[in-house]
Amino acid sequence: MDSEACFRVTLQSHDKSEVTFTATGGRSIARSAANAGYRLTTGCLQGRCAICRAQLISGKVGPARRPSRNAVGDPLRRADGCILLCSVSPLSDVVVAPLSPWDGDP
Repeated sequence: MDSEACFRVTLQSHDKSEVTFTATGGRSIARSAANAGYRLTTGCLQGRCAICRAQLISGKVGPARRPSRNAVGDPLRRADGCILLCSVSPLSDVVVAPLSPWDGDP
């Protein structure tokens, strides 16, 4: 994976409104969102609390880092079909729909 590659990440809310920002491959989507001025609902940032769950609408993601020893399951292959935004980074342009509230105005 090219950690210097940049991708477009689109956050889609429950009412289908969207915001888009740029993310660097190798950096978690949650961290990239924070750098762009968007606050996603997060908790442990280790892949165990699953507060940052999101549906992957389109695109591809991969692990942002090695899983924490405290992680519960695979952040890419959860039984509920969601990904964990604290633990995945984009491998292409992606559209994600976080299940928890988020806000921001960069």
